[in-house]
Amino acid sequence: MSDSYFVGVDGGGTKTIAVAARRDGTVVAMERGTGINYHHTGLECARDHLREIFNRLEGKVNGSCEELAIGMPALDRAADEALTRVFAGDCFDPALLDIQSDAYMALVGFTLGRPGMIVICGTGSILLMLDENGQQHVRGGWGHLLGDAGSGYALAIDALRAAIDDWENVGPHTALSQAAMKHFQLSNPRDLIEVLYSARCTQADIAQFGRDVLECCGRGDAMAERVTRRNMEALAANAAEMIGRVPQANHVGICGGILTNNRYAQTMFQQALACRCPEAVIGRPEFPPELGAVIHSLNKRHLLTPEVLRNLKHSYAAVTKSKLHDD
Repeated sequence: MSDSYFVGVDGGGTKTIAVAARRDGTVVAMERGTGINYHHTGLECARDHLREIFNRLEGKVNGSCEELAIGMPALDRAADEALTRVFAGDCFDPALLDIQSDAYMALVGFTLGRPGMIVICGTGSILLMLDENGQQHVRGGWGHLLGDAGSGYALAIDALRAAIDDWENVGPHTALSQAAMKHFQLSNPRDLIEVLYSARCTQADIAQFGRDVLECCGRGDAMAERVTRRNMEALAANAAEMIGRVPQANHVGICGGILTNNRYAQTMFQQALACRCPEAVIGRPEFPPELGAVIHSLNKRHLLTPEVLRNLKHSYAAVTKSKLHDD
């Protein structure tokens, strides 16, 4: 088993990152590739994308793969045996695969398998908690049609509704109106209809306007601040409800561009959570999701030690630096 290794995968909608690591935590290879969200690409295409990445990793590493732990963006819970077999197809041995949600791998990168919670807030949003029995609990993640509070998409849609009210003189004036005109390159407000309902316009395209909303919030626009605060309070309400049921999971990790890259959104979330749940402790994951996947595999085999974690961190930094140089 000395030459064996684990592969950890952080699957995404547009890009996927995979790493190979030895039992002692030494990361020996990294590869990037296309997204594997089969809700977007179809299952066969997602499988092919992963196989291509895995093949490139295999070509760089001596030995055999003990487990391929996949953070799958199409899931919000662990895959059962039936789904695992279907996804494996003729490309993978189902016994090799451990398919979890991508949120779970991010959570393990924060808690190392202990009780806690991850709040992911980017294009979409989802909250995932691990309790003291190792059971997963999920909130949010309903998708853009049903609402992902705090997400870039939710911020964008709420802000566009406020802009429409401004344009039609039934709501207060807001800087969001001009921001929408500029962002979507509109010559007339009603051109927004053609832009948003075009077959070429994606959820991610709309979510990008969320950044403009946060910029308007930072400049003091009252409506942008109201939209942001309402979303962050809804996100915090979900987190507080989950901690109320499992007090041991009061360590809350935040990730995703909305919460980690914008101090206004982050501060509003922290304040709202502190009001509802003063015992909550907010932090950021120490390990990225692809290493969270490796940690998940190591944890199952009781191989996770402080030395292994140190090896993961230091060797990952070296491999990442080398990969950036090669690219």
